Amino acid sequence: MTGFTFAAAFTGIVRWVFVVLAVYILARCILSLVRSKNPAEVWAYMHITTFRESEDGYYDIATDMSVPITHWENVIGRAKNCDIQVSDKTLSRNHGILMRSTSGQWTYRDLGSKNGTYLEDMKISKEGQMGPPIKLEYGDVLRNGMTEFTLMPISVEEKNNNTAMRRTDTKVMSAGPTLAAITLFQILTIFQLWISTGADHLDQIVIAVGGLCVLMWVYTGILRAAGRTGFEMECIAFFLSTLSMAVIASSAPASLFKQFIAVCLGVVIMFIMCVVLRNLEVSKAFRWLFLVVSVALLVVNLTFGTIGFGAKNWIEIGSFSFQPSELVKVAFIWIGAASLDELFQKKNLWVFMVFSAFCLGCLGIMGDFGTAIIFFVTFLIISFLRSGDFSKLVLMGGAAAAAGFMVIRFKPYVAQRFATWGNAWDPELLNAAGYQQTRTMSAAASGGLAGVGAGNGWLEQVAAADTDMVFGMLVEEWGLIIAVLAVLSIVTLALFAVQSIMAGRSTYYTIAACGAMSMFVFQTMLNVFGCLDLMPFTGVTFPFVSNGGTSMMVSWALLAFLKSADTREKASLAVKGGAKR
Repeated sequence: MTGFTFAAAFTGIVRWVFVVLAVYILARCILSLVRSKNPAEVWAYMHITTFRESEDGYYDIATDMSVPITHWENVIGRAKNCDIQVSDKTLSRNHGILMRSTSGQWTYRDLGSKNGTYLEDMKISKEGQMGPPIKLEYGDVLRNGMTEFTLMPISVEEKNNNTAMRRTDTKVMSAGPTLAAITLFQILTIFQLWISTGADHLDQIVIAVGGLCVLMWVYTGILRAAGRTGFEMECIAFFLSTLSMAVIASSAPASLFKQFIAVCLGVVIMFIMCVVLRNLEVSKAFRWLFLVVSVALLVVNLTFGTIGFGAKNWIEIGSFSFQPSELVKVAFIWIGAASLDELFQKKNLWVFMVFSAFCLGCLGIMGDFGTAIIFFVTFLIISFLRSGDFSKLVLMGGAAAAAGFMVIRFKPYVAQRFATWGNAWDPELLNAAGYQQTRTMSAAASGGLAGVGAGNGWLEQVAAADTDMVFGMLVEEWGLIIAVLAVLSIVTLALFAVQSIMAGRSTYYTIAACGAMSMFVFQTMLNVFGCLDLMPFTGVTFPFVSNGGTSMMVSWALLAFLKSADTREKASLAVKGGAKR
């Protein structure tokens, strides 16, 4: 009786301590990201001289000015949306592109302009054809129409001022207090799970949750030694991964060590991706390898895949199993992103469109329509960022809707899920198609604001409770407050990705970041709203939280794209710090 009283008292107190710690941890991370600025930097100046013909046949200077270049990629032309816009009727709307490489080399490409481009007195373009990249040195003069463009360097003093201003603008959260709070959260989680689930799996819990704590501090220590300071995104990911360990300890403790290894591999993969993404040219070269590997993985999946939860999206090798479609998510973003010059190449766009169609077709054949929807929404967002043409997206959306109706017509189990949508409590569906959702909503309702305590819930007895229905387990065992904060964390990462667009060094990084976050956000929506019967139940995971090694590794990998768009001073491993960036 004494033991029961102590356990009940401990749980009653600690579940509110968990809420306070979660609010503190996520409030610090969320507010820091929301308030942060992605500072832009002046990389060079473009001196622009526009001439006009006078009445006596001579040419006078109409305008003479210098424009700061704050991006690595800049469209030159007379259109209002150009980065370097000049009121010269002899210029094409999008005349050419000025680009900077990771090493600092500037190049210029003509976009098939009508009047062409001259470097000094040599014509470097052909009408109607996109020209090759031409190296530019400081002082070189480009003549486009009636305008001369001279690339000028910034002074050493201004470079130092830029660095000082970037440091002033960069506001990052102090990682120490946040990591200490997460550590306390993890220690209390171990004790709570010990009390609620007993000592049978205590060793696995200590290894998984304790190992995650050690990994968190080692990762932060290594990056701090390298001069990095911004850890808001990683703190969010480590906190959500801690919730994942707790959920698995309640539902499938035998999988704890596997999930911990998945987190370790995910952090390593993110680290490697950040290093690769530091170099734009290398990043662009890698996508062809990813394209080939992705096609091979999907073909192998179609040929040798096994069926799980109604979809043929698993490959099993002995006791090891993984989802190729999850791994392809990373390749899909990597291939879909493009630098500014590539946005004007139809060939590059067609490669992405064909690859997207192939992925969607394979997912349709596998029956994995939840993942197919995520891919399609990401495709629409990337396509819009690449083209800016909303009308084409409407047409593609209409075509997808028509295809969706065909799927519902010929795939009975998909139609059944749509029939259940909004009708989960129908007596005829209560113990059939609506079984998982009604149990999930019932369990969530019993959780209240602070939950019943980790390991004390009953939803874990329902199939897929720790994967596709994990939001219900979060609300039941951890409470509505922590579950909502977990969702807000994903939304905050998305907002940060949108903020990064204006200060992005390259469209490659901004498109990749927005594409990755579209996957995060829409995947979270499908999981949460599917659990609550606000959307059709599609069977997708909650990023960083759901049980599943492949899903966990991919969540960390996708985070690397967001890190690559973070231009704050020394805030990201994916961006070289200091004046050498």
